[in-house]
Amino acid sequence: MKTSISQKIKIGFFTIAGILLFVAGIFLIGSKKNMFDDTFMIYGTFKNIGGLEVGNNIRFAGITVGTVKDIRIVSDTLIRVDMTMKSDVRPFLKKDALASIGSDGLMGDKLVTIASGSANEARLLRSGSQIMTVNPVDVDRVVGKLINVAGNAEIITRELAGMAMQIKDGKGSISSLLYTDNLSKSLEGTARNAENITGSLAGMARQMQSGKGSIGNLMYTNALSDRLDSTLTKASAALVTINEASYGFSENMKALHGNIFFRGYFRRKAREAAQNADLNKSALNKDYVSADFEASDMNEAELKEIISEAQKALAAKQLDKNK
Repeated sequence: MKTSISQKIKIGFFTIAGILLFVAGIFLIGSKKNMFDDTFMIYGTFKNIGGLEVGNNIRFAGITVGTVKDIRIVSDTLIRVDMTMKSDVRPFLKKDALASIGSDGLMGDKLVTIASGSANEARLLRSGSQIMTVNPVDVDRVVGKLINVAGNAEIITRELAGMAMQIKDGKGSISSLLYTDNLSKSLEGTARNAENITGSLAGMARQMQSGKGSIGNLMYTNALSDRLDSTLTKASAALVTINEASYGFSENMKALHGNIFFRGYFRRKAREAAQNADLNKSALNKDYVSADFEASDMNEAELKEIISEAQKALAAKQLDKNK
């Protein structure tokens, strides 16, 4: 069976369309994989790549600038990620640029995000150099923590619900505070007692202000000060009397000192004082002989001795008169 011309045209059309689609697909995939652009290579090391795969995009300032070319395990704690970058972004990749692994949207594919370096850094990343990296968040660990938090929250809410039921049933102090009036009654009684106490204190204050009682007499009257003034006046008068008596007694002692009946006694006392002064090597010999004997220097025994000597002298004089 011979093929008609229309069939040949259809076959040729589909063949050309298929070839065009194939070429377009190659160009599309190549452009996404940077197969036809001028590129350079850099790499970074991570402890966890968080699901990153070969072929995922690399973004710089929100623009896709490369793709992940290769992922290799270097050690049990280190993974190397090779990245193919477009050459037109090379002047902006500084030495302190930072690469991290993120997501394209909330549930999108993983990708590498590159943050620009500081403005003071002038050095650029060269082809084949290593870029600084930040390890991604371990989602599984975060999910595990969230599960633990949810379990703890469930336990806490269950305990709170039990506490609320006990409070509602009237158990405990909080329940008594919320559902009974015992506390209010106690507060009312306390207020009444405080009112009575303040009233009593006010009455005591009024009595003290009116001068009643010892405290009122002391605080609001002059009776105590008047008594003290009277006592001081009497004490002053007594001191004047004592001084006058002391002066009279001193004059009497001076008279006795010059009396003929007591002259021998005073001379004997002077000699004894002189002897004591010599034994003590004192310079008060002449002063002691000529000193007046005041009443304050004599004790009771000396006065008795003076009186006894006076009586003896009077008796001797009486005997001379009788003869």
